[in-house]
Amino acid sequence: MKDDLDREVERHNRRRIRFIKEGLKEQEAWDLAESMFDRDRDPFDDRRLCFECEHHAGRLCTKITDRAGKPTPQLRFMLQRCEHFELLGSK
Repeated sequence: MKDDLDREVERHNRRRIRFIKEGLKEQEAWDLAESMFDRDRDPFDDRRLCFECEHHAGRLCTKITDRAGKPTPQLRFMLQRCEHFELLGSK
């Protein structure tokens, strides 16, 4: 049980640090990591962040394009459902 908790704390810290590097303030990063922790524990919560997706490239989504066919900006820090989501590294 302790190992599970240690892994969860490490994952939370990695996420928080990544979000800070991506531009969130400390409290925002903490809150988002907490939301992801809650999401991970809920088997019915299928929301994701763009960071977790194969189609995330920089700050753009390569799967969802505008009328000109260009990749679109993402809601990078919002847990959401996306019909195009593919887990990063799953291929």
